[in-house]
Amino acid sequence: MEKILIIRYGTIGDSIFASAFFRELRHALPEARIDILVDDIAEGIMRHCPYINKIFCIDGKFRSFWAYITLFSRYDTVYFLKNDKFFSIIAFLAGVKKRIGFDVKRNKFLTLTAPYNEDRHEIDCYLDLLRISNIPVQNDRTEVWLNTINDAKAREIVSFIPDKKILIQAFSRFSQKNWLDQYWEQIFKYISNEMKAQIFFAGGKRDLKKYQNIMKNIQSNLDISPIDMSGRLSIPETMSLIKTMDLVIGIDSGLIHAAAALDVPSILLHGPTSLVRWQPRSDKCIVLSRHFSCSPCCLQTNSTKYCKNRVSDCMEDLTPDIVINVLNDKFGVMNKKTC
Repeated sequence: MEKILIIRYGTIGDSIFASAFFRELRHALPEARIDILVDDIAEGIMRHCPYINKIFCIDGKFRSFWAYITLFSRYDTVYFLKNDKFFSIIAFLAGVKKRIGFDVKRNKFLTLTAPYNEDRHEIDCYLDLLRISNIPVQNDRTEVWLNTINDAKAREIVSFIPDKKILIQAFSRFSQKNWLDQYWEQIFKYISNEMKAQIFFAGGKRDLKKYQNIMKNIQSNLDISPIDMSGRLSIPETMSLIKTMDLVIGIDSGLIHAAAALDVPSILLHGPTSLVRWQPRSDKCIVLSRHFSCSPCCLQTNSTKYCKNRVSDCMEDLTPDIVINVLNDKFGVMNKKTC
């Protein structure tokens, strides 16, 4: 039986993109043992993945050097979906026969490499690692794996909501991706007062105060008060909550990609990142973007074009009226209550 270890830690969005890799690998090698090494964020996405035998969580690096040598030595193949100098050296020292990853400086001593092309979607880059291993790829769709307990909790949260439900993810750890607070104020007013829909805020604990700062100016002017779930749900619970939504609106961050994988309609407020690399793959995702000559800049290798402003110019140019027109045109039916 072939034994495979996959290295994939980091953001929610990239972990969701990698779901296609896990599925296609398992379909090609149904009898193999496939394990994964992740951090806390990726573990939240992978917890209920049916394609993985066991999940190992990263517990330090250098202080666990010999433990990682022992772990890696159990495997015939290691796939690096995350470029990592430390773990690629560990795989070499542990004597792993096949060490497969991207042809970048951070990866050392690999036996098989694929180009990491920034003009190619992240999903396709991951799947290229299978293709160079002579493993067929039949489908590039992404997945999010839910469970019945989290689904039941999500249904309970929304059970008393008679109106349409819209989830908002307003913030990213990369400030260049964020929209202006005063723009969100206008959108919240429109959704609450004109669409008569229930807003849910989503994000981590660090986002709680940011939502409060937006709400302090408009709370008394909203017909329906938003429900702030930021920091109150685990990643798997948030995925289940998204499944109950009628619409997700957000910046380029993980929950937009979760909505795409769950086939939930969404609106992406896009600015300085690359759509070629990170656009959600969903017919139900509407991308709103202003095409500046300097885009993309954020998260591009060797980029020197970062906006000096707190909010990127391309995000500032994406004004609320553009979003409201889409809401009215595409989701105007939300104004009508169903019997």
